Amino acid sequence: MTINHLGRPEQSTAQTSPMKTIEGFYNLMMPVWSATSNFFENHKKLHEELIDLMQDANERVTDKVVNAIDHTKPKELMGAVVIASQAFGQTNFMIYNAVVEQHHQFMDSYFQLIDKSHQNIYKDVSQI
Repeated sequence: MTINHLGRPEQSTAQTSPMKTIEGFYNLMMPVWSATSNFFENHKKLHEELIDLMQDANERVTDKVVNAIDHTKPKELMGAVVIASQAFGQTNFMIYNAVVEQHHQFMDSYFQLIDKSHQNIYKDVSQI
């Protein structure tokens, strides 16, 4: 007879139940999958917001430039530069915030994964 037939307490959870192994793997990977899903969803949302921001800035800058050329108002050109600079700054700020948020979510998922791994190790060790 083998150890599997005897059912000794040294037997790992993986040997006693394949479903528990799959369940354990799923529980360990869930934070990673969740972070990945959030990453793609946040990226999509960020791109939509950036497109809206750029279209609005483009319309405003175009109006200022047209006014400056048609009515020879040099201050309108300065206004266009200010609008373009504000849009550029806001774009950088939005991208920075998105990157920081993603990093935070990734680290949170990583620590959840480590915590679950430790819990499983302690549980397996306590069964020996």
